[in-house]
Amino acid sequence: MKAPWLLVGRHLRAHWLRTGLTFGSLFFALFLFCLLVSLVTTLDDAIRQSADDRVIVQSAVSLFVDLPLDYQPKIEAVPGIERVSKFQWFGGFYQSREDFFAQFGVDHDRLLEMYGAEMGLLDPEGTVSEAGRELAQAGLDADRRACIIGEGLARQYGWKVGSTVPLQSGIFPMRDGSAWEFNVVGVYRPLKRNFDDRTIFFRYDFLDETREAGLCDGGPGVGVYSVNLAEGADAGQVIAGIDRIFENGPQKTFTVTEAAFQQTFISMMGNVPFFVGTIGGAVVFAVVFSVVNTMLMSSRQRAHELGILKALGFSDGAVGTLLMVESLLLSLLGGGLGVGFAWVSQEGIRVASGAYLPTYAVNPSTAGWGLLIALGIGLVAGLGPSVAAARLRPVQALRSEG
Repeated sequence: MKAPWLLVGRHLRAHWLRTGLTFGSLFFALFLFCLLVSLVTTLDDAIRQSADDRVIVQSAVSLFVDLPLDYQPKIEAVPGIERVSKFQWFGGFYQSREDFFAQFGVDHDRLLEMYGAEMGLLDPEGTVSEAGRELAQAGLDADRRACIIGEGLARQYGWKVGSTVPLQSGIFPMRDGSAWEFNVVGVYRPLKRNFDDRTIFFRYDFLDETREAGLCDGGPGVGVYSVNLAEGADAGQVIAGIDRIFENGPQKTFTVTEAAFQQTFISMMGNVPFFVGTIGGAVVFAVVFSVVNTMLMSSRQRAHELGILKALGFSDGAVGTLLMVESLLLSLLGGGLGVGFAWVSQEGIRVASGAYLPTYAVNPSTAGWGLLIALGIGLVAGLGPSVAAARLRPVQALRSEG
């Protein structure tokens, strides 16, 4: 005889409130698990995939204190340096302050050479190619208002090559109250997972000339200098050489590797792995007990039904498997949908987080672990009731209340 598997679905539907609450707890727990783990892996990627041949020069006082413009040629003279580019935070927004993303003024003639491993320029066919990079570089060279945007921004706002992007800046506001306008000459696709696809890069010289003409507020200087090392150069020696030049001012520098620079932002968030482990572990632990309680209640309520099945000739294994299948179905369906929702909501979370988690992503391994946890919950929750059902004597079960 085959086990009556249709009874599984019927019983779950018959107790819809309990099933729904258990399903919801599984959905939420596995979604939260994937969300929290992805938060950690996203932050780790920002460090792990940082370029090992790049250092960042900033003020030793604070990241919010600009460095003088005349520091750049002095940095370039340090042995072991290949290229240097300015990176000036613009602090702008599009339409409203909720439409916030990163914008940087950079040396347009060096950006694509320095960040070729991180950003691939799209050609008119929408693929990363050398032709796309050449077209973007030509556009940057020809137009002082030119900018390059990330694919995420192009997708969100419908921008493309030829679009004009108006931005209001809180750091460099136009004195007449008008918006800055930038012309899109290229769209890039990140080639590394730690590189943001929601950033605008524009010409620093356009910003500086506008400020010098008295058309906008804001002081002179640059937030940080990004420095690419020459092949074979020792990062430690280059860092020491840069900071030695400016140890007596006028603005003392603090130079670190790109990975260490990323780490400073992550450290501001506290001990994220401990937080994730504590919250995620507590939620999964609570859900295990929830599903175990559901299956125990199901087993007790179905004792009479199980006795009838045994009296009709169904084996102990078939009856026990019936409850195990019910537990696994509930866990995998609820947990699996939670994992699936975490996967499809990646873009929404990236957009909602703005500049705080621009590279958020759920790794396939994280989704796989989520499904394994759902499977494990189902096995643990169904083991006790299925063993008890297998050992149940028909006479004892038939005497119980149905």
